[in-house]
Parts: sequence; C-alpha cells; structure tokens
Amino acid sequence: MAEKRPRPLVVDTSVALKFYLPEEGHEEAVRLLEAEEAGVAELLTGYYLERESDLLVLRLLDGSVVGAFSPRGADPEAVQRTFQRIFEEVLGETLRWEPAPDRGEEQIPLAVKPSLRVRFFGHFELLRDGEVLVLRRNGKALTILKYLLANRTRPVSQDHLMGWLWPESNPKKARWSLNSAIHTLRKLLSESSSSSPPNYVVLKEGHYRLCPDVRVTTDVDEFDERYEEGRRLQKADRPEEAAAEYERAIELYRGDYLVEDLYQDWTMVERERLSNAYVNMLWRLAVHYAESGQPQESIRACYRILEKDRCHEDSYRLLMRSYARLGLRCRALRQYQLCERILRQEYGTVPSPETQTLHRSIILGEETS
Repeated sequence: MAEKRPRPLVVDTSVALKFYLPEEGHEEAVRLLEAEEAGVAELLTGYYLERESDLLVLRLLDGSVVGAFSPRGADPEAVQRTFQRIFEEVLGETLRWEPAPDRGEEQIPLAVKPSLRVRFFGHFELLRDGEVLVLRRNGKALTILKYLLANRTRPVSQDHLMGWLWPESNPKKARWSLNSAIHTLRKLLSESSSSSPPNYVVLKEGHYRLCPDVRVTTDVDEFDERYEEGRRLQKADRPEEAAAEYERAIELYRGDYLVEDLYQDWTMVERERLSNAYVNMLWRLAVHYAESGQPQESIRACYRILEKDRCHEDSYRLLMRSYARLGLRCRALRQYQLCERILRQEYGTVPSPETQTLHRSIILGEETS
C-alpha cells in the first residue's frame, strides 16, 4: 500500500504559506469552507479565517481574535507559531509547514490610526476618516453598532445582546445569530477602506467593545462639552462667551437623539436628557438676548423652544414682552391667546397669574420698555 501523503491545507494563496496535516482524522478535525462573498474560510472546529481588506484574521467562533496576518509582508515564523499552537491544542498533532516561493512583494506600510465620527442627533450617520459610510439596512448589525457606540465606555456582554435581540431563540441559535451579526458589522466598518483596517469590534472575556485603537468622536459628546462650558462661563459672568458656546451646541442638535429608534427603551432616557439640555440652552439664550437688547434673537430662541415644547409658558411670556417692546402689540396679545388655548387643550388649565398680569399690562399699554 502506498504511503499516505499529508493532505495540504492551503490557508490562502496570498499568504504565500502552505500547511500540512496528516490524513488521519482530517475530515473530523478540519472543515474548509469558502464563502467568497462573505470573505470567510473556516479552518477547524472552533476557528475560522476572515479576510479583512489586506489582512487575514484568525478568530474563534465567538469572534475573538487569535491572530492577524498581512497577506503581504507576513512574518512566516509568527504565522507558523500561531497555527502550530492551534493544531496542537485542537488536534494533538504537530503541524508541518513549508514556505511557498517568495513573491517579491513589498511590505504594507503601517496604517494611520483610524477615526470614526458619529452623528446621533437626527438621522444616524457614521463617518470613517471623514467619509460617510453607506450603512444601508443591516438590521441587527446596525442596532449593535449604535448600541456599542452609545455605550462605548463599558463593554457589552454577549448574553445581554443575545437576550435582547434574539429573545425567542435557544442559546445555540442566538449565539450563531450574534456571531453572524458581528461578522456583518465588522465587514460593514472595514469595507472600502483604503488602508488595512483594524478589527473595529473586539471580544474579551465574553464582552464586546469597540477597538481602543480607533478614535471615536460624537456630536453628543461635543454637545455636552459645549453645554458644560457655557454654564461655566455663565457662572463666571461672561455672558457673551457663554452664549457663543450655547449657539455652537444648538447647531449640533439636528433632531432628536437616534430619532429612527424612538421606541427602543435604551434610547429614551438619553433622548429626554438631551432634549431637556437643548431647551435649557435655548431658554438661557432667549433671556440673554432679551437682556442685552436683541429682541429678535430672543424671539427666535423662544420659537425654537416652542417647537420642542408648545406648553413652555415662560417662552410665551418672553415673546409677549419682546413683541411689546418692538411696538408689535397685536403680536404680543396673540401669544397670550395661543398660550391660553394650548394650555387648555393639553392640560385643561389656564395661564398662570404672572402671564395674565402681563397680558393686562400689554392691553393697557404699560409693557413697552
């Protein structure tokens, strides 16, 4: 009987390495599945290769990274050590390998540290290195992306994601669905990248998080920073500088927080917090402009408040005063009528005594300065 030759396992021709495994037990231990569209090749039970642009990433089935190799310029010894360890652990076999002919390709230069810019206000947008990513409708993958970005200061457990997104599935199916969604998400973040992309989503001890090597900035963070800086400047009696910070923050508010996820429980508290901060800044601006002799700017701010909260009685009063001081008495009285009607419709109440007193003073021509 002819001696059985080791069965070659070609990991990827672009890696320029070939790996050999004894024929015996090969079928039980190794499943080589190629999915050209997905860019995934599964090597062993529990392991798979994923091609990410100019990198080959070796992962466990839970998505955690075992090793990553550049198709060009890979260190053969480093690749050998990684696969040697895996074969010994999984199969109890020693892996034979031999280098393929040198292709003479130059080593890829190190990539610039990538950055993501997130826009949570209004329609969700993600920019990678300044370019808007086309996210399309990627269902659960996109939901996980938003959740990881919003909670990037703390890792998110696999169990939490499986219980939340696939509550009706058994654990095995939920785990498969989660792994599939994470794979889609990684491809989504890495595709069309001109450089070797990092693994944007990493797994450690059963928890997912964004790669710490990726710089992430968000409009919400900038909004909060400008709000806090404005309040600090206002307390320091620097109203003009405070107003400038408030205006910059308000420019970021393109719409409610994650408006496409209005009924997701995890977005509601943050949406309410940001909405309240937005209204509070507008009110501070409205008062500032009224006190600094800029009634038109004060009116503008009041109307923006009423777009968010049409029962904001303080804004009606400030509108009444601003119009009266501009000599627009009819418009001032009209604001009282609107306030009276809306409060009756919404709460079955009438304007406060303060608002009624102001109304009478405008009728009598007393509120003109």
